[in-house]
Amino acid sequence: MQDEWTEKYRPKSLSGIVGNEAAARSLRHWAESWDSGHPRRKAIVLRGDPGTGKTSSALALAHDMGWDFIEMNASDHRNAASIRKVAGAGSVSQTFSPSGEFLSSSQGKRKLVILDEADSLFGREDFGGAKAIVDTIRDSSQPVVLIVNDYRELTRKSPAVRHLAESVQFSRLTSREVVRVLRGICDMEKVSVAIEALERIAQNASGDMRAAINDLQMLVEGRDRLEVSDSEVVGKRNQQKELERALSDMFAATEVREARDATMDIDMTPDELEKWIEENIPQEMRSPEELAAAFEALSKSDIYLGRTRRLQYYALWAFAKELMTGGVALARKHGPRRYTPEYRFPGYFIVLSRAKGPRAARDSVSSKLAPHIHTPKRVISKSVLPLLSVLVANDHELLVNLIKEVDLDEGDVAFLLGLEPHDEAVERVVAEAKGEPETGDGPGKPRSRATAKRSAHTF
Repeated sequence: MQDEWTEKYRPKSLSGIVGNEAAARSLRHWAESWDSGHPRRKAIVLRGDPGTGKTSSALALAHDMGWDFIEMNASDHRNAASIRKVAGAGSVSQTFSPSGEFLSSSQGKRKLVILDEADSLFGREDFGGAKAIVDTIRDSSQPVVLIVNDYRELTRKSPAVRHLAESVQFSRLTSREVVRVLRGICDMEKVSVAIEALERIAQNASGDMRAAINDLQMLVEGRDRLEVSDSEVVGKRNQQKELERALSDMFAATEVREARDATMDIDMTPDELEKWIEENIPQEMRSPEELAAAFEALSKSDIYLGRTRRLQYYALWAFAKELMTGGVALARKHGPRRYTPEYRFPGYFIVLSRAKGPRAARDSVSSKLAPHIHTPKRVISKSVLPLLSVLVANDHELLVNLIKEVDLDEGDVAFLLGLEPHDEAVERVVAEAKGEPETGDGPGKPRSRATAKRSAHTF
């Protein structure tokens, strides 16, 4: 499995922050006040929407300043004891370099304390957590960064933060800025991507760089080329705010009817809704018991969906929806959820989209062969194509004659040879079969018979 590109291409320096250069400069000025020995304030709050570069800026700052850092997610360490143990202790102690060298704060050596999602402290289970953050700032001898999406909620819970910490606003990125980063990633990954596809990904991300990079990775992983049509699968991403609200209400429901009604107005079939719920159960359910119960309810829902498709009896949809909404929501046994996560686009649809091209090519070849060999397309697809693929990869003359007789196009030939439609070998053999002038360095033959043989599909 490949590394996550959001981490792989996270900026290592504040100079690499895109779209929020002014915020990065303000962050640097605050850090430099620590180096001078007279910090303006001990803490700084980085606020703004998800995916705008807040966490990346904090980590880049530590790198630029040569500081060690300790990072803590407040949504995972919620009570006062946890925050004091990790962040509080780190903010008042000396530090060591990765090599074990003692770094004295009296000599200007610093350790950056990063508290991510500091605005997500809600409910009884968070008792004392907000106060512990304030105490950490007051007692700190080290610089502290708080990262929040909702600054108003943070200051409502902890009004003291307003005068204890500076505040820097991060704005959503423009599509042009997102495209610039995506193009750089494609260049480094040696992936050819149509600019229109990158623009579509950027627009769907709505200024969220992390979402855009995740979408790009899902679409191109394992490939070396991405066409505009391949990006259609993310066309609804982040444009369906009503879906996000509905999922949030559904997962937070405490009654079956409440969970079911939350998704009542969503314009999608139960099969589509099930994929969204399935993708995001791990985001919502934390304990193994809750995960097991949620997926058990979803598996029962899937049984009803299967019966609906098989019997064409759509009244069964009602049972499926009760299980996939109410059954999943009631799987939570440990009180209210900690925070509302960012809902992930179903990976199922990504895989389905990436298989769309090969499926269409297989259907095209089967349709063209069917009248010639008097065999149903279904049988050709399952039994004939695997053998034919091997034969044409090893018999150039057979391939040329097949193109002539059946009128195969570049897409059909590419499918049989296991190559891309724009591959030079495909273009040459089709041109030869159609009697067009030869190109390349061979007598109208594929560039590498061995390559074609190695690339033969197994269906």
